[in-house]
Amino acid sequence: MSPLRADAERNRSSILCAAANAFRRLGLSAPLEDVAREAGVGIATLYRRFPSREALIEAVFDAQMAAYADRAEAAAERARTEPWPAFADHVRELVRTQIEDPAFGSALLRPLQGSPLFASDHRRAFRATVRLVARVRKAGVVRRDLHHSDLYLLLASASALVAEPGPFDGPRAAERLADLMLAAVRSDRP
Repeated sequence: MSPLRADAERNRSSILCAAANAFRRLGLSAPLEDVAREAGVGIATLYRRFPSREALIEAVFDAQMAAYADRAEAAAERARTEPWPAFADHVRELVRTQIEDPAFGSALLRPLQGSPLFASDHRRAFRATVRLVARVRKAGVVRRDLHHSDLYLLLASASALVAEPGPFDGPRAAERLADLMLAAVRSDRP
């Protein structure tokens, strides 16, 4: 792939910056016309660079998704020697992700909802999560019936609490939910 011309690279960078801002403010369904306007480009330019909303979301959050997959792999590896701390820290990190950057938290859930986003990094994170849960179950620090998909339930619930907190303080409620989940799945069997 040949490098972009300087003006094309400027447009691409402007679009990515505007999209990140719009997603942070309005969520992943932010109008792309608003993104183009904020970037100072026409909608046709936006679609030339990013042919779909999914492609734009992937470009905005690409580095964060790779870092998330790296953290999941590190947690799975740490679980070999420190199973409970590795699991508990990973669960809390998942919830912190939802709280600190709800737009990325939503993007993180999309592959689990059938989107092709972040296919490679999502597969890495998924495989690492499966290994992490298998290791903590084998170590006996969690309930035998804990399933890796239970972490998706936590992610989706935390995302909902942050996005629509109702009468609660969303971030605090999400953190409390993580603590309750950890207490519920912990096992003291040797």
